[in-house]
This record gives sequence, structure tokens and C-alpha cells, in this order.
Amino acid sequence: MNEVREIVTKAVVAKGKKVMHISHELHTTAHPYSILGCWIINHEFEASKHDNLIDIDGSLEVNIWYSTEENTKTDVLREIITYQKNIKVKQIVNDYLKNSDDVLAKILKHPTVTNAKINNDVIYLDIEFEVLAEVIGETKMQVTVFNPIETQEEDIEDLDIEVNENFLGES
Repeated sequence: MNEVREIVTKAVVAKGKKVMHISHELHTTAHPYSILGCWIINHEFEASKHDNLIDIDGSLEVNIWYSTEENTKTDVLREIITYQKNIKVKQIVNDYLKNSDDVLAKILKHPTVTNAKINNDVIYLDIEFEVLAEVIGETKMQVTVFNPIETQEEDIEDLDIEVNENFLGES
């Protein structure tokens, strides 16, 4: 006998991913001559749902190591950059409880500086990273149950098996 049952479960109901680009200008009182290195640390963000968009609000710290005075001295410039981006998500499941949304966002590619240049004592940066966003919601699914087994105490008692402790001594 087969039975069909409905199970309420949480599932991915919408999904999207996006490569984010940030362009930023860094101003310094020193006169940078050349860029020796760029690092991004302390990247943090929060994700929230708004219609078919996931809003990403975040910040990251940029550290630029540069030379001054015609490559005779070096300095490090640190600046925190904030950003607001959004990701369009594609609906996967249409029939779900709309007020049960949870948003999961994770970094697929960590932020890196893809281009850094100096122009008139201003350092211009291009930053790139990739984010995957998923909307989790409550939905129903139907499952077929084949031959439901009713557990009885007798079945459990059958598991008590006598063990022959002298099995090694027998030939």
C-alpha cells in the first residue's frame, strides 16, 4: 500500500550570483611615485532581501604600499571602503511561504585589486569579487511512502540474540 504525504521543509527558493566591481580613489598628502603592493583585508558584509533583489551592504579595508621621493622611501596608505550592491535572484520555487525568507550570501571569489594606477598624486583602484546569494523559504513537497512499517515491541525483543562465548574452543 502506497501513501502520499506532504512534508513542510526549508529549501532554496531563489538564487543568483554576481561579479562585483568597485572603483575607488585614494588621496594622499605624500606624492606617490610607484605602487609596490595592494592588499584587501577585513571584508565584511550583510545581505537582505528586497523583492527580487538581494541587497549587499559591506566594507573592506584597502592597504596600498607605495614609494615616494623617486623610489627612495615607502609608505602604506590604509582606508576603509564601504559599498552597496545588489544581486538579482531567479525564482526557483514559486509556491512557498513568502514571510519565511532567510538570505544566505557567500563569497565565491574574495576581493582583489585588479588595477591600480597613479594619476596626479591620486591612486585609482579597481576591485573585483564574486558573491552567491540564495533565498531559503518554507515550502511543501510530496513524498510517496511504500509499505509503512509499524514498529512493535516484539520486533525489538527479537534482536536479543544469545552469544556462544565458546565458539573458538569448538572444532
